[in-house]
Amino acid sequence: MVTVALAGATTGFGLTILRTFLHLNTSYTHKLILLTRSPKPELSAKGIDVRPVDYASHEQLVQALNGVHTLLSFIGGSLEGLLDSQLALIEAAKVAEVKRWAPSEYAGNGYEGVDLYQPKAVVWEATQKSGLEYTRFGCGLFMSVLATGTPKPKTEVGEREGAKSGEEEALAGLRPWNFIVNVKAGTADFAGDGSGPTVLTDMRDVATFVWHALSLEKWSPDMGMRGDVKSFREIVQILERVQGRKFLTQDNSFEKLEKDAEDPSKRFYNQARMSLEKGWGMVGDDLNRAFPDVKPTTCEEFIEKWWGGVQLGEPAWEEMKSFSEEDF
Repeated sequence: MVTVALAGATTGFGLTILRTFLHLNTSYTHKLILLTRSPKPELSAKGIDVRPVDYASHEQLVQALNGVHTLLSFIGGSLEGLLDSQLALIEAAKVAEVKRWAPSEYAGNGYEGVDLYQPKAVVWEATQKSGLEYTRFGCGLFMSVLATGTPKPKTEVGEREGAKSGEEEALAGLRPWNFIVNVKAGTADFAGDGSGPTVLTDMRDVATFVWHALSLEKWSPDMGMRGDVKSFREIVQILERVQGRKFLTQDNSFEKLEKDAEDPSKRFYNQARMSLEKGWGMVGDDLNRAFPDVKPTTCEEFIEKWWGGVQLGEPAWEEMKSFSEEDF
């Protein structure tokens, strides 16, 4: 049994991780501790050791990490929180003699080219200098971006997790976002010609791989996982087959996207899609090879599940929402 503490797991992606861990922990394989800024009686009732903490208090964090073997961070939100809270966790983990640590990563390879990820780079440097055993979990792009706008009803998973709709279940804690592809509108706004391959992984599959990684005796500094490998042009081809309509597509030169990225409100969107087209999302398959019995969801399966049989109108361009720093 591993005593594992989760930070930033009460909302969004972290909450999906926590819910999946609870589902997988029916035989109490591991002890779960939740670090949270406020009491969570509904989670305590599920057998989780909830430990309220003030991330600004080193002493509180050290005390909360007492007896913890593995510390996992899923902290998101503001960039200040992402940076300061994780640096505080590292310092407290060292004092509390935590053995293993994984910062809030769950993306592509490195941080170059995406300004919004620079706080992750600072945390990663501190991680490497910490003296803790550590890993950087990579999963490419969350497959859930392909679910934005689905009208399909929730499944038994959504019922179990208390989702209000099928879209909420499919997004799995991700905010609705038409990233490159607007699946409902039937459009695709490629970086380049959209032919660069990238890894896409369903968020619950990410949780499953991380859960299994807890049982590994030794962690490598980088551990990737792959749900599927597809280019956005290939994704559009799958969508066209499932939806029975031809998408409107647009290629964009990198020169144009670099110019667009000068606008702070469009910087992250354009930097992210350029990086993906250049191969940033092609993380390794370390955990697939370590746990071959885990069969992650493919893009075809995900798209068929959330868009198969849906009646949609003629494709039409809509304004794309471009998330910026203020949205995180």
